[in-house]
Amino acid sequence: MQMVVTIVVLNWCHWTETVACLNSLRQLVCVYPVKWVICDNASSDDSFLQLTQWINAHFSPSDRAIYAEVLSENELDHGDHFPAVTLLPTGGNWGFAGGNNVGLRYALARMEAGYVWVLNNDTAVFPDSLQALLDCAETQPEVGLWGSTLVEWDAPQQVQCAGGCRYYPWLTITRPVWQGMSLAAAQQSVVIPRLDYVAGAALFFPVKVLREVGLLNDEYFLFYEELDYCQRLKSSGYTIAWCRDSVVRHRGSASVGHSANGNREQLKQANYYENLSTLKYSFNFHRSRFTVIFILRWVLKAAALIVTQRWFLLPPLWVAYRDFLARRDWRQEKK
Repeated sequence: MQMVVTIVVLNWCHWTETVACLNSLRQLVCVYPVKWVICDNASSDDSFLQLTQWINAHFSPSDRAIYAEVLSENELDHGDHFPAVTLLPTGGNWGFAGGNNVGLRYALARMEAGYVWVLNNDTAVFPDSLQALLDCAETQPEVGLWGSTLVEWDAPQQVQCAGGCRYYPWLTITRPVWQGMSLAAAQQSVVIPRLDYVAGAALFFPVKVLREVGLLNDEYFLFYEELDYCQRLKSSGYTIAWCRDSVVRHRGSASVGHSANGNREQLKQANYYENLSTLKYSFNFHRSRFTVIFILRWVLKAAALIVTQRWFLLPPLWVAYRDFLARRDWRQEKK
């Protein structure tokens, strides 16, 4: 069987960041053939055109496949042609999991064996980032999902997280592992930190694991996809781990907004999905304590927003609770 590494990158309205990511991928050194699958989640700007032009400028016709129309279910799940780079429209804004799943399905239908690296489009890799993951994965087959060392975009000598995060289910709080530590100290440490889940900005899967455990759960539009996957993976007998020598720069998702950039509408939408996904995940995996979690999050989240005077984020909290109780799924409506 031919070993192949496929890199899946999802774009939504931030093609300049995606192009920066792709330019970094061109520098990768790897012992296996590397394929790229770029998915566009129905961007409302000219992302698809810009990505098409970039691909045409850097790859010959025989090395590229650009699909102007959404592939049918049969075309997505069956096929032999697998060029160096593929650009796929997903047909809607399906969120992180739904959009990446289009690329995963396309890749898995065309791979016999190997690995898949799901990267955020706001990342940039170093030449040896991928080979370091392969070196780890091929010596520890019991690991079903690897995380890279994420470093700050503007301060690449500072760790953003060492592979992933801790998660505290009673309080629904996440804490990035070794955030703020120097990269040199993290890489030289003999300590193996505990991870509850791998950070979603860089997810490295063996193909056999994706076939056994399945795709990302697109019940989550944004947030908690990686927590859900890590729980399912552990239930299948696999572990998760950090590959310290695989270093990836990460900006932090512009598409979900940030309080510092003044885009309140994006931030409100992101908070809605964070709250809704928290409830879905807690109900799915912590059901015995769910009633307490449900009340605690409401009280503590509302109190924190009031104390910090972020009044505009109270309605997304209320609406998320309402929609969870009504089993309403915005994933089908916000395309």
